[in-house]
Amino acid sequence: MSTEVDSPRGWWNVLAAFVGLGLSYAMFTVFMFGTLVKPLQAEFGWSRAEMSFALTITNITVVFGSPALGFLVDRIGVKQLLLPSIAMMGLAVAAMSLLQGNIWYFYLGFFAITFLGLGTLPLSYSRVLIGWFDRRRGLALGVALSGFGAGGALVPEVAATMTELYGWRSAYQLFAALVLLVSLPLAAVLLKEVRTGAGADHQRNEGFGLSGADAARTTNYWLVLASFFLVGIGITSILSHMVPMLMDRGMSFTAAARAMSTLAIALIAGRVIAGYLMDHFFAPYVTAAFIVFGLAGGIVLLALGAVGPGAYIAAALVGLATGSEISEIAYIVGRYFGQKAFGLIYGTMFGAFQLGSAIAAPAMGYYHDTNGDYVGALWAITALVLLGAGLIAALSPYPDETTGAKEGHTVANPTFTHKTK
Repeated sequence: MSTEVDSPRGWWNVLAAFVGLGLSYAMFTVFMFGTLVKPLQAEFGWSRAEMSFALTITNITVVFGSPALGFLVDRIGVKQLLLPSIAMMGLAVAAMSLLQGNIWYFYLGFFAITFLGLGTLPLSYSRVLIGWFDRRRGLALGVALSGFGAGGALVPEVAATMTELYGWRSAYQLFAALVLLVSLPLAAVLLKEVRTGAGADHQRNEGFGLSGADAARTTNYWLVLASFFLVGIGITSILSHMVPMLMDRGMSFTAAARAMSTLAIALIAGRVIAGYLMDHFFAPYVTAAFIVFGLAGGIVLLALGAVGPGAYIAAALVGLATGSEISEIAYIVGRYFGQKAFGLIYGTMFGAFQLGSAIAAPAMGYYHDTNGDYVGALWAITALVLLGAGLIAALSPYPDETTGAKEGHTVANPTFTHKTK
């Protein structure tokens, strides 16, 4: 890929990915959820545990849909799936403004946004970017995927403002227009998938990679899967309940929403910083450090009762780890398992992350409804994410792509060498 890899043209794909992820399905499910909990409670009388089940539906949809999307992306291509997905998701977001008091319509709306918007998963954009970048792959992924954080920073603030001024229905209408009039055209014009290249680099990369079945026979595969499952529990437990948690402690609606935006801004920084560090240091160690000092550190502060400035610090720490995590999944899957079945393997890893998320949101809601606070759950989650950090740090050195390609990168005859960089 000597004429394509790391070329300036690749950065237009980064821009398309940045905007697309900033208006992806998660903005209108996970990130808007906490902001709308109390307005929906006031209008419809639903409990937090009942509403949290919508996030379980979202996460379970991704658990099963992400590997299927990856399988199709590997065979059909990204844009053929992405463009219809963006369009249909935009219509589903618009339909949420028509929501009535039956909570099953709320569940159906979350399912529709997620299922129709599966193409907007980071998987799709990451699949494009690993074909465009090699030496600066970590940085490119970090910058592109930080669009997720940019959207996460703006969506709660905009949703809160629109809700206070015009009602929560107006927020869904605005975001639907942005999806259809901004994200969709940019993806159509700017995104270009590069599957193969030419020259020496093509010879180096063409055969590199494990099939999904071969990857599943390696220890590294299961270490990554288990780690991301546990970290998914930790991240989503905070994302889904931070706003109501802080409001319970006396912070205003606007201040609590601002803490969520602080988390999302830190998410942007986490993506870029982690991407840069992974280009220069061993990615599993970078990942473990973000989990320990970011995610676990932030959860501990919240468990100790952080409010005010302390709550913003906790949100920033969790945001740094949240931002790094999705970039790290893409980077680690690419380095350890290659491009041959990248979509399927990434989809499975992201599915594990979402399975943890599916458990976390309702469990936190149930714990609160039963005990009146979140403290005990926060300490338990801290232990789980520390275990996840240990698992990811236990990964072996990277496989050597050159030798791996020559040997077919098979598990039955694993003669390829390893390296730490």
